[in-house]
Amino acid sequence: MQIKTKLLIMALLCLLLTTAEQKAQTFTGGITLGLSTTSVNISDIDRAITNVVKGKNIMGFETGVFARLNMNPVFIKSLLLLSYQGGVVDYYNNDGTIKNLKFTYGKLEIPLLFGLKIIGPFRIEGGPVYNWIYTINIGDLIKIEPSGLGYRAGANIELANVNLGIAYQGLTNKSFNSSSTTFKSPNELIFSVGICFGKDNSK
Repeated sequence: MQIKTKLLIMALLCLLLTTAEQKAQTFTGGITLGLSTTSVNISDIDRAITNVVKGKNIMGFETGVFARLNMNPVFIKSLLLLSYQGGVVDYYNNDGTIKNLKFTYGKLEIPLLFGLKIIGPFRIEGGPVYNWIYTINIGDLIKIEPSGLGYRAGANIELANVNLGIAYQGLTNKSFNSSSTTFKSPNELIFSVGICFGKDNSK
């Protein structure tokens, strides 16, 4: 809970700074929509019949808002995102058999990204991500810790008020209780498009 609170405070401070520093820097806000593909790995399951659930090609989307403090050539960007993924996972039984299950889950994500303008409209960015799984559907077989941490790194190009980006993200949800189930989404690839309100006029 302490890590969760710290990340939330950091994201809020980033948003507050944008209003306090507009004379020295410039502020950009906007909306974003992305499509994603990932894999999932659920392990350390407290069940006698299985210990691992795995899935590939889990598809989904994310949507939300962002705020960016421009301090040329660097910037700080916070996002508030809702995402939803779904697909088919393999349920590995301890007797050697494998079952296929439909799997869906949704999460709230709060990335706090630090970035650098490279050349013209090109930018790179990366930083920590807090995520909260608000819904998950894999039957009543497995209990997942909802709160987790991860990272996001990517690049984007901003043309006028349109931002086109690609990002790589890895998330892990694991309780402080060492015997609890671990949920990982280790290699999520996200393609996004954003609409910006407020130009980057930082010098």
